[in-house]
Amino acid sequence: MHAPNYPLAVALTELGFAIAAFACGLYAAPLWAAGLAWFGMVAYWSHTRRHMLESMRGAAWALNAAGALAVLIAIQTGAYWLGLGLGERLS
Repeated sequence: MHAPNYPLAVALTELGFAIAAFACGLYAAPLWAAGLAWFGMVAYWSHTRRHMLESMRGAAWALNAAGALAVLIAIQTGAYWLGLGLGERLS
């Protein structure tokens, strides 16, 4: 099995979602705004990985989707938390 095609544009777009969550924390935006960035990242992730996800069935799909969601939540939460911490130090 070969490695999936992961273009730079996809990686930069996902980085943009993490930067959006960081900015939400930095400027003390309401939690729903960070949730919007999180939802956008999950939607983008599922769209860009749809071909790979469609080829999986059952436990493989559930395991990969759950692992990816855990990583996405960690990235977005960490970015928001870092933004909050930096925002408090700058003010």
